[in-house]
Amino acid sequence: MIKALIVDDEAPARREMRRLLAAHDSIDVVGDARDLATARGLLLRTRPDVVFLDIRLAKASGFDLLGDVDEETAVVFVTAYDEHAIRAFEANALDYLVKPVEPERLARTVERLEARAADGEPARAPAPFTPLRWVFLEAGDTSEFVELASITHVTAESGGSRVHTEDGRSRPATKSLKRWEERLPPHDFLRVHRSAIVNLRHVERVVPWSHYSYRIRLRGWKEPVTMSRRYARETRGRLR
Repeated sequence: MIKALIVDDEAPARREMRRLLAAHDSIDVVGDARDLATARGLLLRTRPDVVFLDIRLAKASGFDLLGDVDEETAVVFVTAYDEHAIRAFEANALDYLVKPVEPERLARTVERLEARAADGEPARAPAPFTPLRWVFLEAGDTSEFVELASITHVTAESGGSRVHTEDGRSRPATKSLKRWEERLPPHDFLRVHRSAIVNLRHVERVVPWSHYSYRIRLRGWKEPVTMSRRYARETRGRLR
């Protein structure tokens, strides 16, 4: 059995995680905590194999608990916010789940816990992620890291956005274009249309299209991105 501890300041969230974990015979929930003090006591008494840890704990942070967690204990962050993903993996977290947690997504986490328990691997192996190199994409029951430099552009679509990369692939994302504009490094990424952000490092050329717009050609993509006149002056200035 894999002993699990749940740490979340909201009782409904703790109950929901218990319910989801109850579907997995290999998981034994040995306790739950609403705050850091209670969590620290349970860590000493129960010696869990994994901690399902919320990041925002009232006025505290789940990151503050990491110093009390044994190296052999896996940490799975569970949060409603995806902007902490890079820091979580820098802390060598086993996984990062975004609320509301999908059963299929949790099942993959449990599979990783089971595999590590069977292989006797360390729970928190070093993770080669740095904030300036990677972005975390979450869309439905899928999630992955994408290297920042590989992103050519991001476009708006119903229910979120789509991230396009230099290999010709595109991936859905839950973040809105406004959220991307706030998160992406402004020295490389620029809003060129109300529905598009481009990585200036991938721009090949800008050509006039009509009296009201331009077309931006990006490496790796046949279809150009439209740049509206509203954004044209700043874009041309940055490209010079």
